Amino acid sequence: MMKSRYFNNQNQAEINITPMLDVVFIMLIFFIVTTSFNKETGLAIYKSSQTKVEAHKTKNAIIKLSAQNDHSVNGVATSLEGIESLLANLKATNPEMAAQIISSKDIKTGDLVQVIHQIKANGIVKYSLNSY
Repeated sequence: MMKSRYFNNQNQAEINITPMLDVVFIMLIFFIVTTSFNKETGLAIYKSSQTKVEAHKTKNAIIKLSAQNDHSVNGVATSLEGIESLLANLKATNPEMAAQIISSKDIKTGDLVQVIHQIKANGIVKYSLNSY
């Protein structure tokens, strides 16, 4: 037969944590009282006395290239060879012009290189390339 054992729960030790909590709260109050709060100084912002600010006007040439030969410069439809003449006209009106090429992922690499050469031939040194 199996013997059943009876455990007496009255002999287990207990830990009274009330005094420990009192010590923790006293330390918390001590650290809060002794902490020095410094007011952080931020950046000083000085507003200009000018009432009207002139915007820096740089008109970008947006060149869109697609695999279906639907090319455009600033919304004007053109062929691949006609991009250079449109860029020349835009460059004449705005010497600080930059170019942004937005091309399809399916476009031929040679066509893209040809457009970059046309941009450089017109003296445009700032240009970026995006794809869709």
